[in-house]
Parts: sequence; C-alpha cells; structure tokens
Amino acid sequence: MESSPQNDGLDAAQNAVTPATDKPVVKKMRPQKPFFFAAVVGLSFAGWYAWNHKYEIQAFCLNTSVAQQERISRGVTGIADSEFNTENLILSESEIHSGGVPKDGIPALTDPEFISVADATFMEPGDRLAGVVFEGQARAYPLKIMDMHEVVNDKIGKTSFAVTYCPLCDSLAVYNRKGPGGDLEFGVSGFLYNSNVLLYDRSGSSGTDGLWSQMMSQGIAGPRVKEKLGTMPVELTTWEDWKQRYPKTQVLSTDTGHPRDYSQRAYAPYFDDEMILMFQVAKEDHRLPNKSPLLGVWVGDKMRAYPVSAFQHLTESQELEQELGGKKFTLVYNPQANSLRVVNPDKDVRWMYSFWFAWYVFNTDTELFSAAKVAEISEVDKKQELEPKQKATTSEKTEKP
Repeated sequence: MESSPQNDGLDAAQNAVTPATDKPVVKKMRPQKPFFFAAVVGLSFAGWYAWNHKYEIQAFCLNTSVAQQERISRGVTGIADSEFNTENLILSESEIHSGGVPKDGIPALTDPEFISVADATFMEPGDRLAGVVFEGQARAYPLKIMDMHEVVNDKIGKTSFAVTYCPLCDSLAVYNRKGPGGDLEFGVSGFLYNSNVLLYDRSGSSGTDGLWSQMMSQGIAGPRVKEKLGTMPVELTTWEDWKQRYPKTQVLSTDTGHPRDYSQRAYAPYFDDEMILMFQVAKEDHRLPNKSPLLGVWVGDKMRAYPVSAFQHLTESQELEQELGGKKFTLVYNPQANSLRVVNPDKDVRWMYSFWFAWYVFNTDTELFSAAKVAEISEVDKKQELEPKQKATTSEKTEKP
C-alpha cells in the first residue's frame, strides 16, 4: 500500500529526530534553581552564624574560654585595659574577670515604669521577687526581670535607692544612692570578682566610672575607693506572699524599653545544679551545697549566715529573736514562701541574700546558723508557752475548796 502524504510527513519528522547512531542519548541538565537558592541561603546562614558565634568557635578551636576570646578580640585582656577608672584598685587584677558582656551589655534601669497588682498578669504565685517598703509605699521587683538588668536605680518620695541583683550568686542587696561622696547611679560593668557583679557609678557626680563590689558593699577602685554603701531593708520572697501582705504594692513593669523575654527565669538551668559554678572563686566551703540560698546578716565585723534549708522542716511560720554583735533583730520564716526576712532590727543591723558559696568567699569568718539551733529555740519557745498554762492550772486547783 502506498503511503499517504500524511504518513510521509510523519516518517520524515521521525527521521529528523532519531539519531543515526546506536550510542545512547545524553541529555544536558540545566541547573536547578531551587537547589541553587538553597545553597546560597545555607552559605549565608553559615556566615551569619559564624560571625555571631565567633567567640565560641575561637574558644573551641584554641581551647580557651569564650570570655577570654571576647576580651582578646575587643583588645581588653583585663580590668586595667578597660575604660573604667581603676586607680587605687584594692583587688588583684588577676581575680577580676570579664563576664562575657561589655559595659552596659546588661542594661541597668533608672526610674522605670510600675504597674498595679491587677495588671501584673505575667506574675505566677511562686515567682521570686525583691520587695521594699519606703515611705509607706511597697514595690516589687520580679527576679525574672532583674535577671536581665541586675540593677534598678529607683526613688520613692525622697528616698533614692538601688536594687541590685546578681543571678550568678543569687545575691540581692538594696543600697542608698545618697552616699557620703555624692549621689550614685549604678550601671553593670561587665566584670566579675569571685563570680559576683562589679557595678560602676555612671552618675557623673565624681566625673569618673569608679567600680563597686555588690557583695563587698563598697567601692573597689576610683576616687571613691573603700567608700561603704549604705544597705537598706529588702525581702526576697514569692509573689503570692508579697501581694497578700502588700495588696497595693507596685510591680516593676516588663515595659522596660529593652527587647527581652521576661516570661521565665533566664538562669533556671544554672540554678538546677547545686554545685557547678560558671566562674571560678577563690575558695569554697562544702558544709552546704554551693547554691544553698541564705540570708546573711552582719553587725560591724560580726557575720552570720541563715540558710533557708535550716528552717525547711517547719510547717508553720516561725519568729526567732536573734542577737549579733550586741544588736537585736527578729527573724521570720514563712514555710509557704520558703523565705526568711528581718523585722524590728536595731540600728546597724545589715543584711543581704545570696548563695552560700558567694557569702562564704566574701565572709570566710562567718557563723553558720544550723537546723539544730532552730530546733533548740523552738523547744525553748514551747516551754515558755506551756509554763503560763501550767501555772494557771495549778492556781485553779489551789483555789478549789
């Protein structure tokens, strides 16, 4: 059969595209745009990550610390190379270390915003806080905010004070900002001594950036070296306890002007391990775990540590009359909040809160209050309560005909 013109056209088209060879056809592949785009993105991310984690990478490769690599990269190898006034430094330079952040890398707050109890919806009952009462006004400073700022320069009426908190030591102290050398406004230096924050005076009252130690409560360098800071009353307790006793308290607002996540404690993993420290300290005492929370009280050169653990067997609130250095004060334990506070102190009684390791390394001659002493005092109190009842019963029997 003869082929039709239509078939002839189809045969010609097939011959035109069929190679005159038995070799297999190898088709050229074009670059795939999605894979190319992914490669570019991956390289960009790797570069960004390497730049933002350069100190960690350098530290790993050179077997050094991250803080040391940051200091080297910034040209700061020690406190003497920093921008602070280190004249008359009373500490060894070799014992002062960078905390891994620059000056004001942890931004202190000044004259911050406060909100009411009703508006403090971000607070949970067990959240810990620093509480103060001045001129009849109560204020609460949640530690999940203090973790990120460490210092709040504040004022109530005519009372100027600084709430200071070092999460590495769980150390809390409130200082009078009106010192003998002039007004003070504290910032965070970025340096540590025995794992404790070193503050600096940014008020400009002395024209310098002198350094101050929180745990030592004094200036350690600059024109106001050795000047003592005046401590002021403070409590470390829970939100539930504080708001019950001070329902009209003001609460530090999360609207700080800094983009931070205040929903939880930033140092929670660090707190979970009772012994491991992030920075070396000069000495340790293992009568208690390093991170045992305590209330430290001092009168002059007499010091005593009250570990919270010494009271944890109590199920009801307890008041203990105490004396130190010839001065009296009352210690109150709240089992629901697992907290200690000082009330009715004589003049010159001072206190702060901290972990055991921090209190001990700065106060090696401290007394250590024990659970046995709590039990002993409790027994004495019970006997004193029973004696009047027994006397009353005896009198009743004697009066009967």
